[in-house]
Amino acid sequence: CTKATIQIIRQPQTYRTMLGVFESIDDATQTVSDIIASGILPAALEMMDQLIIKAVEEAFQFGFPLDAKAVLIIELDGLEAGIDEQAGRIMDICHQNNAREVSQAATDEERMALWASRKKAFGAMGRLAPNYCTQDGVIPRTKLPGMLRFISKLSEKYDVRIANVFHVGDGNLHPILLYDERDADLVRRTLKASGEILEECIRLGGSVTGEHGIGIEKVSYMPKMFSPEDLSVMAALKKIFNPEDLLNPHKIFPDSRICMEPRMLNKQVPA
Repeated sequence: CTKATIQIIRQPQTYRTMLGVFESIDDATQTVSDIIASGILPAALEMMDQLIIKAVEEAFQFGFPLDAKAVLIIELDGLEAGIDEQAGRIMDICHQNNAREVSQAATDEERMALWASRKKAFGAMGRLAPNYCTQDGVIPRTKLPGMLRFISKLSEKYDVRIANVFHVGDGNLHPILLYDERDADLVRRTLKASGEILEECIRLGGSVTGEHGIGIEKVSYMPKMFSPEDLSVMAALKKIFNPEDLLNPHKIFPDSRICMEPRMLNKQVPA
């Protein structure tokens, strides 16, 4: 890197942060689709399912209802003018999709508590299992309800518990597959389920990574997303800036010098 250009942006004038509690994941994901379809683009739109809610609540006692199937954390930011109208519209959409409860943070402390619950979700997973494998696929937002149903069926198929917490506003999924590394058969089933999730992301027109990258683990999926010609052009471009292959060697692109099977269990720290 020889140059960095930085733009300093003012903090938003105001925020409106809401919590929607739902009796079903379908209702929560449909709410997301309806919010985006209405023309409102929240600054943040996050979902946590029942397993995540249970772990977070047991660890930190934020006050989430343990019987809820999903919660949405929705945040608007910007100018005071018009933001309450948008917040009201979002709350209406939540109610139209059978939200059991919709509330708005009344203070900065309440807002920060909501975000703390989301940011601490991965840290609470140790209450559910000794190990977890996190994936990072992305799909079109309109495909979210079907994708969550697919993950639920995979959980039953492989007898692997899968928790879901993700940036639902941009379709970036973080299914968390819970396992115990001392159980070889469970590890095998976890890897199978993990691979099927990524393949379904591709089938739905998405990608096997939304923010954390390909690395080594997902190299074998690149030919499933791109043609040989595409990969050749990408590799040639990388070589221009990295002619000696010193930067992240053997990553991203298929390479005969590494194992092509996705066999590593990923324990990522979320962004």
